[in-house]
Amino acid sequence: MSRPLRIGVISTVNLPTPPVGYGGIERVVYAFVEELTRQGHHVTMFARPNSYCSGETIEVAGYGQSRAVSGGRHRLDEEALAEAVEAYVGREKLDVLHDWSLENIFVNRRPDALPFVVSTCVPQAPSYAQRNVIADSAAHAATLKGGTAPFVHFGIDVSKVPWSPTGGSRLVQVAKISWYKGQHIAMLAAALARRPLDVIGNEEGRRYGRFLVRPLAALLPNVRLLGETRDVEGVLAGARALVLAPRWFETYPLVSMQALCAGTPVVALDSGGLDEQIRHGENGFLARNVFELARAMRDVDQISRERCREMAMEQFDVRHMVRRYLEFYARVMDGETW
Repeated sequence: MSRPLRIGVISTVNLPTPPVGYGGIERVVYAFVEELTRQGHHVTMFARPNSYCSGETIEVAGYGQSRAVSGGRHRLDEEALAEAVEAYVGREKLDVLHDWSLENIFVNRRPDALPFVVSTCVPQAPSYAQRNVIADSAAHAATLKGGTAPFVHFGIDVSKVPWSPTGGSRLVQVAKISWYKGQHIAMLAAALARRPLDVIGNEEGRRYGRFLVRPLAALLPNVRLLGETRDVEGVLAGARALVLAPRWFETYPLVSMQALCAGTPVVALDSGGLDEQIRHGENGFLARNVFELARAMRDVDQISRERCREMAMEQFDVRHMVRRYLEFYARVMDGETW
């Protein structure tokens, strides 16, 4: 853009932006807002209390710690978020609005109030027809609006991710403990590969954790359940490899980006946009089943950690993401819709 923009960014209300510990989309939004601000744009971010950024932050009341949620099945009501945006737009001028929320209440209620784009990072129903939606991967875009939706890959501040040229001896899986993250598959693959595995994450699926993950871990001597960590990037930098075993459509996960930036290879069950992050045999391995996942765990030491870091620094730089979104801002400001 030839001039600085006044940009409104609607984050999620499930967690603060940036989050403490786990929180993928909120961490992406924060990195994005920080880079927009660094480039000279005036950003107003709408988010839950305890959020902050280098621009202006509107902390929306009514989303205290007692209402914190996690997981794909749980959402907070976003009416208060929409009301905060409505009040701000009524008194201040914005050039464009960028909505990362789950319900998109304001832009759907007042689609002609100002130019806007909507980012989505979760699988959507076939009937999903959100105006001006932008997916986060080519695989994700192919599932939206008959395959006509555009996409922008996520980015992070790669310079701030600590990395290690050596890593450690243990594999790690960093994810909410829930059926759709497939901890039991990762554990079985590690047992088949005879490789030590640390399972790190908060227990979202209580029955899944109680009746499957915990009993299975008790039977497998090389598996440790370590709970949630506030130092995700440090854990990843010290790992032998990151393991992903998704049981749903992973559109473009942040944790694999963080791992690769840390120099840590990723071994994963192929899903969604993972093949847009992982080049099989170069920075990790993609598998079709638990047996191939076990083989990948055995072979992961063949991957160069320096090459993982090099590829990630080039691909995941948040500046690429900002450049692409500024192009979409220009399009909607010119009156284009899709």
